[in-house]
Amino acid sequence: MTTHEKYKAMKKALGLTNADIAEIIGISPNSVKNQTQSSKELPTWAKSMIFVWEKLKADE
Repeated sequence: MTTHEKYKAMKKALGLTNADIAEIIGISPNSVKNQTQSSKELPTWAKSMIFVWEKLKADE
């Protein structure tokens, strides 16, 4: 599974929207959309979110 697929799965599982993520990290929803385009590498903040989500799932 690619990091983009993991990101989408995480958002769906947690019920998060771009607006929710924008509020959490302090940027605009459009910035979240722009930074997480499938044509770009995911930013560090998104990779960090995936890491924590996967870690928490593994510890359940």
